[in-house]
Amino acid sequence: MIPYKLLKPMQSNQAHQNFSEQSTWRTINKDHPPLENGIWNMSTKEHCGFIGLIGRPNVGKSTLLNKLIGQDLSITTPKPQTTRNRLLGIRTQGTSQMVFIDTPGIHESNIPLNRKMIEYAVQTLEETDLNLWLIEPLKSHFKEPHPDDKKILDLISNCRSKTMLVINKIDLADRERILRTIDTFSQLGSFDEIIPLSALKSTNLDSLLEQLERYLPEHPFFFENDQLTDASERFLVAELVREQIFRKLQQELPYSTAVQVERFQEDPDCLNLDCLICVERESQKGILIGKSGSMLKQIGTAAREKIERLLGQRVFLALHVKVVKQWTRKKHHLQALGYQ
Repeated sequence: MIPYKLLKPMQSNQAHQNFSEQSTWRTINKDHPPLENGIWNMSTKEHCGFIGLIGRPNVGKSTLLNKLIGQDLSITTPKPQTTRNRLLGIRTQGTSQMVFIDTPGIHESNIPLNRKMIEYAVQTLEETDLNLWLIEPLKSHFKEPHPDDKKILDLISNCRSKTMLVINKIDLADRERILRTIDTFSQLGSFDEIIPLSALKSTNLDSLLEQLERYLPEHPFFFENDQLTDASERFLVAELVREQIFRKLQQELPYSTAVQVERFQEDPDCLNLDCLICVERESQKGILIGKSGSMLKQIGTAAREKIERLLGQRVFLALHVKVVKQWTRKKHHLQALGYQ
């Protein structure tokens, strides 16, 4: 099997494309800290650091991670709260290595599964050298940040790590909204950098990477030069199946599903995978399978194609569905399904 560290980066149609007003939307930094305050002078020595991607659900953290490392590693869907676990993505170029940590969206919830996801994200804040806080431009009729953003601001205020504010999705906002967002958040907190960009369009990513290099501490690499992640193949397979469940099914059902890889067997000409999809109710099981198995077949076909592209080999994928009542609310079920 081709190991992840040998996967070829995906080709972007317009990688690091220039924004039409790049001179305006470059990094906004009122007071560049001097070298003695934590910005390291890049030299021939290795520089390496952990960089957290934090923010409320659906602000584009996973999309940004994929763009930065050049590989569709973290699953993405139009639905919020798709990411459930922390995922490392590694970008190594020259003498610098950036270890990005994609995290679940921070939000208010009383559901045990969601609370565990939020716990993962909050822990990341204190375990990194630098955090990228992703937000969206303020809506035209909103003058105040989202309540979840206010909660994240409080968390950041008590965090020792440096923080860059990243305003994502600028391709969906006009100039006035972006300027108003910059002004509003600048008054609420103190950030080492403020960087407007579009992860989806690869707009201003070069500026972000340039600034990230300036903040990397001098340290030997933690990972091999060509390694992209520390995640296991089983984990990535389960995530790709779960991604297709989110994409193919509507409303709340995807949030009640979990995926386990029960068989991972390598044969000379094929990788054989058996995956178990857990749901909470019998009615959900019927919807997931679909008439004569049609929905499960659609999910399996789409997932298999993505797994084959990721692993670089032929795959046989079998999907099964099981009811595990209230697994999102029971601690022992959460632990059994990998949410420790």
